[in-house]
Amino acid sequence: MREKDEIVKTEILEQAQKLFHQYGLKKTTMDEIAAACGKAKSTLYHYFTSKEEVFDAVIEMELTNLRKQVKDKVEQQKSITDKLKTYMVEFQKGSLCMANVYRIMNDANYEQRNTKERFCKMMEFEKSYLQRILFDAYDSGECRNLQKDDLPLMAELFLAGYFGTVKYMILTAENYDPEKLERMAEIFTSKLFE
Repeated sequence: MREKDEIVKTEILEQAQKLFHQYGLKKTTMDEIAAACGKAKSTLYHYFTSKEEVFDAVIEMELTNLRKQVKDKVEQQKSITDKLKTYMVEFQKGSLCMANVYRIMNDANYEQRNTKERFCKMMEFEKSYLQRILFDAYDSGECRNLQKDDLPLMAELFLAGYFGTVKYMILTAENYDPEKLERMAEIFTSKLFE
């Protein structure tokens, strides 16, 4: 794609991100996105076939930024428990700032086909990232008490436990409590690798 096309596409996504953040996917229209960008609606359709495709691109943009943030923090850590604890805390903090990713994690209509697909796609990436962390720790001798063949299952177990914790905190707390999340992350990760 040419540089000019990339600039226009990025502008569309940034404006759409704000509208989806404010109104959600259902209530945002292509007309509103075009108006916010100062572009004709036909320009939007040149780059995207539908509002859902724009939303998916916004989610991908948010996830790319979130994953970079999380990865940078995780890679500063030395031990497997510190890496996983940092992953939990930083992913949660970052997702709270990215309302569209947060909506997917907390969507009441999870069974709706598109939301489920988006969530599953997001989880596949997170699972493979966690597997890399675990395999690196195993290769360095840090978690030799685990079987190498069990590491993919361990990544899934961690992910299920972590997102269960996130969902629990979303449903039971009115305000984000970083100290509680850090303590929960510390307990959770330290018990996995005792």
